[in-house]
Amino acid sequence: MMNYFKYYKSIILICLCSLVMANVQAQNEWEVTTEQDKNLSPFMFDDEMVLEGKISYENSCTSCHGMPGQADYTPMAPPPGDPGSNQFQLQNDGALFHKIKLGRGAMPKFEDVFADDETWNIIAYIRSFNENYKQPIPDLGGVEIPKYDLKLAFDENVDKLVVKVFSKEIPQPEVEVSAFVKGTFGKLLLGKIQTNELGIAYLDVDPKLPGDAEGKLHIMVKATKGYALAKLNQKMKIVQPTIRKSAIEGRHIWSTDKMAPIWLKVSFFITIFGVWAVLFFIVFGFRNIKKAGREDDVMIE
Repeated sequence: MMNYFKYYKSIILICLCSLVMANVQAQNEWEVTTEQDKNLSPFMFDDEMVLEGKISYENSCTSCHGMPGQADYTPMAPPPGDPGSNQFQLQNDGALFHKIKLGRGAMPKFEDVFADDETWNIIAYIRSFNENYKQPIPDLGGVEIPKYDLKLAFDENVDKLVVKVFSKEIPQPEVEVSAFVKGTFGKLLLGKIQTNELGIAYLDVDPKLPGDAEGKLHIMVKATKGYALAKLNQKMKIVQPTIRKSAIEGRHIWSTDKMAPIWLKVSFFITIFGVWAVLFFIVFGFRNIKKAGREDDVMIE
């Protein structure tokens, strides 16, 4: 009877182990169709997409995958993997897009969390860790990707930045234009808007923004539509000049000797004289004590 019990117990254990292994194996195998694998981003990856993807990744992905290239992902079965690793980078963009969207096993699906463009932002961030990556561009059927020319102007009457987008001197409508002001520690977004039928975009500029001594701002503009991309950096006189006073300008106690107030100079010399007077008093005091000691010795003798 005991032998039969051990026999059935062994069969049950084998079945349980098989189920566990099958579950792990199933989680290791992603079901990605050929069509999904060949899916390509409708946008050219750029620095802005990488930055936005970095924010989304750090908020939603680091808890399991860790930081790309650090191999500090959470130990799980199956392991989530390091997005910066060679094995991870061998996957096509379409496969990554599909896996982020639909998830599998312990990985949640982000289909209802990220819009398509946000998912591509994350992939752009992941690809930034692969120096050999070259973004594939789909066959456009002979359609040429336009090369944009940008022209900037400022309308003082309405405090608006005017961006004109051309391609071969032809105005380009429905082009997304993003404008920033470059600062010491980053850049400030002025806005995003599409060009009108004349290829012009108008963006508000706060006249209270601090400029340089000439009232100039460092404007950074990006125009994109599909795989077409153009950027332009230009300093423009837009705001009132900002006069930054020197830290030693005026009569301050930390100023130079020529600009120091009289009372400060007098106080300084009185303090120095007082310190030396105290030192001399102490020295002569010790000298008098020593002299008095010698006189006492003579009287005793």
